[in-house]
Amino acid sequence: MHRLKLLFLFSFLFSTGFCQRNKELHGIVLDNHSKAVLAGASILLYHSGNITGLVANKEGRFEIGGTAPFDSIRVSMIGYHSAVLSFENLNNSDLSEILLVAAPSLLNEVVIKPVNPIEVVKKVIANIPANQPQTNFENNGFYREIIKDKENYFSIAEAVFQSQYFPAAKNYKLKLIRGRSKEDVSYTRLFEDFHPGGGPQAVAGSGFVINVPSFLNNKDINKFNYKIDSVVEFDGRQLYHISFDQKDGVKEALDKGYMLIDMDDYAVVCYEIHNSPEGTPYIKNLTGTDKIFAALLNIDLKRKGWHTRVDFTKIDDKWIMSHAETEYAISYKQPKKHLDLDLTVNIELLYTDLFKTVNKEISKEEEWKKKDIVADLPTAFDETFWGNKNIISPTQKVKDIIAAISKNNNDLPVANTLSDWKYLNPNLFLTYKQNDTIILIPIMKCYWKDEAQGGMIFHELDDDFVIESKITVTKNSADSDLPDRGFQQAGIMVRSADGPKENYIMLSLGTGGNSNPKIFLKRTSDSKSKTEVNKLDNMTEWLRIEKSGNKITAFFRAENDMRYKKIDEYDLAWLGGKLEVGLATFAAFSGDGPKMKPDMKAVFSQFIIHAK
Repeated sequence: MHRLKLLFLFSFLFSTGFCQRNKELHGIVLDNHSKAVLAGASILLYHSGNITGLVANKEGRFEIGGTAPFDSIRVSMIGYHSAVLSFENLNNSDLSEILLVAAPSLLNEVVIKPVNPIEVVKKVIANIPANQPQTNFENNGFYREIIKDKENYFSIAEAVFQSQYFPAAKNYKLKLIRGRSKEDVSYTRLFEDFHPGGGPQAVAGSGFVINVPSFLNNKDINKFNYKIDSVVEFDGRQLYHISFDQKDGVKEALDKGYMLIDMDDYAVVCYEIHNSPEGTPYIKNLTGTDKIFAALLNIDLKRKGWHTRVDFTKIDDKWIMSHAETEYAISYKQPKKHLDLDLTVNIELLYTDLFKTVNKEISKEEEWKKKDIVADLPTAFDETFWGNKNIISPTQKVKDIIAAISKNNNDLPVANTLSDWKYLNPNLFLTYKQNDTIILIPIMKCYWKDEAQGGMIFHELDDDFVIESKITVTKNSADSDLPDRGFQQAGIMVRSADGPKENYIMLSLGTGGNSNPKIFLKRTSDSKSKTEVNKLDNMTEWLRIEKSGNKITAFFRAENDMRYKKIDEYDLAWLGGKLEVGLATFAAFSGDGPKMKPDMKAVFSQFIIHAK
């Protein structure tokens, strides 16, 4: 029996129209006879002619969000008859057991009507253009990467990507929507210089839009032996199960594995491969720029083997890659960092909301490039990461990895959304509360420039007020250390809620190009800014802003001084409108290197805001 081997569950919700539910739906897919878990079952959600999908995780479990729209779902598994269940059938219990009935392999069809496997493979190759999209399209995808050395887990990263494919140009582009990572800081950031796993690009091109693997290439099929093992059922279709391996005497590192081929249109439904033992001695370790970078950094890297699984989903008579997973075994040595490791790098990409029209091409500035490694993603692994549109239900193994790394790092409490505050650009920072103390942590670059590109929590006010707080700024990675690079600041902000241009006052504490503590008063009117800077002795100060009519005044005082010092005051016309008053973060860097990401925590204590 062939089961989809996935480690995660991902559900991407529709953007238009939905059936309301009061709670999330949890389900598990089981064999009807043995009650064995069916890992990786395919689950399609139908709603008003739209289709989206998810998969059961390795424990057979799936989860559909409380606002996910569907009228019915179809659950399919290779070797089983599919089941269709209505919304009403699934909404009556906290955990729905979905039982699938096994469909026996149809060996007799192969025996009665013998088929030459080479001829089947040639038909598959000939039909690739017809079965693959020829027009530009895009998908949304969930990516996960796990790196470990033996049983020591170094890092785990997750991200949502927009992927655009351009078949005529044989090209694709990725754009990061949002990401997060967690790594064990007791180790060095292994791949801040070089990433042996290849990142999302290593799996995003695994479909047949860009290129085809050697076992489906007319020039190379004579290097393989092919065999039809059986015929199996999947979602009402009959599939050839064809196994293959490279021939004796072929001095290349090729694949061994199997394909499932639709008997009607000769499309590949999925394939699973690993490095053939015959070709293992001929594995090439590094090529091109990777080889050059590794040599410059004195990295000795050897690829020991790989395992890949790719699955396709039929949408509008085209077969779209919906899932790809690759695991690399790598020997990694870097004497300068005292590294001598046997690494396993597991990368997965699950696409859903498939085959959408490309309305706006990803720009060069937006594109996720090879140098953009996942080690650069935000490092705070908060539970509210996915917001309202995505539900991630990792297996217990993934949860254990995250918990183990968090324990080793003595991580902070889980971040959450403060229900009594409004948020601006919440994807740029984390918040959580301890008693009457509010903590803000920038997790991505956030710029308060001519547009609202910074992070802020606020209340809306249209009257006179006083806002003040004691603020302490440290590194997020080490509470005893001060931020030591870039422009990393946090403080109190008064911002106009009206108009297309930015108008705000920001009184903040932090760094400005070096690690020396400074206090900043930034005034922005009609998107034009001016900043006053004063040097300090430490990163703990009291900040205060008073607003009276159209006049605003900024003050600060030392922790052990009860007297406020006036910095400046301004008379501003925009203060007469509705205002957003609250706490904000700022994180800017001069470069794009791996270390150019925020490492700051701002603690706001004894915070008050009241009308005058």
